[in-house]
Amino acid sequence: MSDHARIGDPMQRRNIRVTSTVLAMMALIAGAVNIAAQQPLETETARLPFARAMLIGTTLEYQSSPQGSEIAFPFAFEYGLTRRLAVLVEPVFYTGINPAGKRGARGPGDLEATVQFLAREERGWAPAIALSAEVKIPTARNRLIGTGKADFTPYVIASKRFGASGRFDAHANVGYSFLGQPAGVTVQNTLNLALALETHLTPRWDLLGEVLSTTAATAGEGGGENSTTSPEIAGAEQVGMLGARYLMRPGLWLSFGVTYDNTRAVLFRPGLTFELPF
Repeated sequence: MSDHARIGDPMQRRNIRVTSTVLAMMALIAGAVNIAAQQPLETETARLPFARAMLIGTTLEYQSSPQGSEIAFPFAFEYGLTRRLAVLVEPVFYTGINPAGKRGARGPGDLEATVQFLAREERGWAPAIALSAEVKIPTARNRLIGTGKADFTPYVIASKRFGASGRFDAHANVGYSFLGQPAGVTVQNTLNLALALETHLTPRWDLLGEVLSTTAATAGEGGGENSTTSPEIAGAEQVGMLGARYLMRPGLWLSFGVTYDNTRAVLFRPGLTFELPF
């Protein structure tokens, strides 16, 4: 056996160290980003992307209810400014609303911009805590799609792993929306609550579920949408979702969710999320 083939050779040891380091980094990235691939959840999580990493998500949303049908193509761009600070921009390039028996609307939706700050990392039994502030910018040109007014929502996010090897990941949100006041419509601020659970079945498959509750934005009673204004101005809402997420390869996920709410609306959300490291 030659000197270059011996396990104790410095070059051989260096190659082993380099290979081990690369494999460890790949495993770390794949595992950590899997936590941040949030679709199809609406519940926010305290699992922020890595610094200088960007998550890009796109979804097809189709909803059917006794009040009519809707279709939308929202996008999400989330960028990790630092380990503790991230920004999220969510434009809706197309929305189609078809109220039953009434004239519908087509066009872009509103844009949402969010800043998230990881206030405390998870330690022991204490969950990770993040603070967030979301601004809705009224980019929708049709009043059936958007209210034409800006909204502001601060909220608190808690995330906690539990179970063997962190198999389960739970998330809770509490938020309060300050709603803009459209002309001729009485609108009140809303309290928003959300609870979600992720089950990591295998390194590639996740099952997800969530429940969301929002108090009424309208001053009147009932849970339906205002027939003459944007669907955002609605009565009290209770929503449940079941979904799944599949890791096709490191940094690329497919997702699907089915949502049902108290107005008997069913929403289907197939989605795609991928990561761009910077």
